[in-house]
Amino acid sequence: MKVSIRSKLILAISLLIVVVFMFAAWLFINEKKTEMADDIYLNTLSFAKLTAPTVAYNYDLYLAQNSFVYFNREMRTVFEQNSDVSKIKVVSYDGNVLYDSGVDTDKKYEGTPRIIDDQNTLKQIKSENVSLKTSDERQVFLKENGDKYNYVDALEKAVESLKPGTLIDYFVVPANEKYSIVYYVDYHNLYDRVDVMVKRMIYLAVFGIMLGMVMSFLMSLQITKPVFKLVAGAENLAKGDFKTRVDLKSTDEIGFLGQTFNKMASDLEASVEAKIYKDRVTHELELAVKIQDQLIPDDAEIPKVKDLDIAAGLIPAEEVGGDVYDFIKIEDRKLIMYLGDVTGHGVAAGIISSITNALFYGYSSEEDLSKVMINVNRVLKAKTMPTMFVTLCLMEWDIVNKAFHYVSAGHEQLVHFSSGAGSSVLTPAGGVALGMLPDVSKHIKVENVDFKAGDFIVVYSDGIPEMWKNEKEAYGVERLRKFIEDYAKSGGEKTAAQMKAAILKDVKDFAGGYKQMDDVTLMVMKRTS
Repeated sequence: MKVSIRSKLILAISLLIVVVFMFAAWLFINEKKTEMADDIYLNTLSFAKLTAPTVAYNYDLYLAQNSFVYFNREMRTVFEQNSDVSKIKVVSYDGNVLYDSGVDTDKKYEGTPRIIDDQNTLKQIKSENVSLKTSDERQVFLKENGDKYNYVDALEKAVESLKPGTLIDYFVVPANEKYSIVYYVDYHNLYDRVDVMVKRMIYLAVFGIMLGMVMSFLMSLQITKPVFKLVAGAENLAKGDFKTRVDLKSTDEIGFLGQTFNKMASDLEASVEAKIYKDRVTHELELAVKIQDQLIPDDAEIPKVKDLDIAAGLIPAEEVGGDVYDFIKIEDRKLIMYLGDVTGHGVAAGIISSITNALFYGYSSEEDLSKVMINVNRVLKAKTMPTMFVTLCLMEWDIVNKAFHYVSAGHEQLVHFSSGAGSSVLTPAGGVALGMLPDVSKHIKVENVDFKAGDFIVVYSDGIPEMWKNEKEAYGVERLRKFIEDYAKSGGEKTAAQMKAAILKDVKDFAGGYKQMDDVTLMVMKRTS
């Protein structure tokens, strides 16, 4: 659809009027918001001073005597008198929270003492003066001076007054010789009023748009010849004629636009070629992703083995990941499993992981796990780049003898949860990454795990302990070990799939949306009998 200069002029003037209206509305709303915030401040302060002795009296009369129903009825009456108060706490002068309306909704709290540890808050609780805390964490004490208040600190030294419109988090009011009452302020009424004003401003903006359209229609001029040339040139360009040029002699903005148009036409062909190349690379990358997806077993492809419950999954950091895992069942005698992590991630790591998969399938008939690792390492060292290597844990479940063995090639330690002991431990580490040395026979060792009924064994890539929540704090192996132990003991029979899902959820919750820097791979095994 063609858009004329006339239409653009109409739009520009309309937008200008809308901007003016919106700026004026913003100033007005901010002024009213400040005014309403100050009203809430004064009303809540007066309300808190008025009702604090009553709340303390009712606490001694009812709640301290275990009459929660009567006390709760009185508290509802207090809340009905001021909708700007969201929560009330009764706190003793030693910092013990005796009542919290936000938590103690059904009965009197009878747990361990809820002691306030923050020293600044304790000063507010113990002070003879009314105090408050602003939404930006500033604490101020209010010393009465006739019918006014002086703003002071805990030592009653003068401090800067509150700015107009300051939002308050809570007030602390000394009620009697035993308690202070904390009133938390809720600004939902303020925000509701602001919403109403915003709607009115929108109506004004609509009126401004209509006014702008009328004004711009009266002010608009006919389309000029240079613009016609630009339109014709654009149409030719849209048809694929990249040699199109426009001849504009003017030195104003239209002339500059013509020069820009000519340069754009000369660059467009190169851009089209670049796009074709990009599309080809994207297609090849999608193909690589599909290939890797076929190499990684899904839940339905995990072998069903007697006495063993298995769950596994992989979340790549890039479209093509560098982690690898698989299961190889040797007749009905044993199950070979492995989980590895290729250096880096992306296409190169995905290629190495595919090679590693193929090698383990080729050497899986070896009876000795050490020989499998030695042979795979020899090929990787000879056929891959020296900067690429694989940390890997190769495991074997002896179906006949019900025994679990593993060999580590510089991989993360396994987590073994013992249902009998009710605790989890990290199994011995060791070995060097595959592909680093020509011969790893002296660096690897077959380890045994006393895998009993009800036990869990968790294997993982370093993407889990190295999952970051910020630039300084990572998830860590110890947190993983502790979570596995706590979850396994949390009550009820847990399946391997449940343990896997719980671990991944805890890792995701810990990261809190922070960018995933490495592939995350997890394998969980539970012995069922």
